[in-house]
Amino acid sequence: MNTSIIDETTGRYLPIQYPEEMPFWKAAQQRRLVLQRCDDCRKVLYPIGPTCPHCGSNKFTWSEMSGRGVVHNFVVYHKPWVPYYRDRVPYALVQVQIEEGPRLTTNLHGVSVSDVRIGMEVEATWEELTPGVTLLQFKPRGGK
Repeated sequence: MNTSIIDETTGRYLPIQYPEEMPFWKAAQQRRLVLQRCDDCRKVLYPIGPTCPHCGSNKFTWSEMSGRGVVHNFVVYHKPWVPYYRDRVPYALVQVQIEEGPRLTTNLHGVSVSDVRIGMEVEATWEELTPGVTLLQFKPRGGK
């Protein structure tokens, strides 16, 4: 299944926005991070889905997250997989564990790849790719 397309103007991957994910994408346009929280066990659900992987409930509420977390792991790419990254290699792809629990895979801005560290404190930042697509990214917290 194809989960993204390449924007012809930028050469950048754009996510396909599925209907069940629209609260996430609409909040991202407002520079807010929302995820599903199970109404029964209260755990935050990620990836987005129809049922809670912890208790099986299909009742959830879209809840605002803090946007703070730590780098859980990362990989540094030296090959530009799409035209957008031709002049941006090497770049780090990070998995951030947010304070509420889930781990989100994204980009890290504002830091050299040689300075990326597991445990680095980060916070949400946003990148508008098109008028309808704003991506969640992370940056070092407090300029660290």
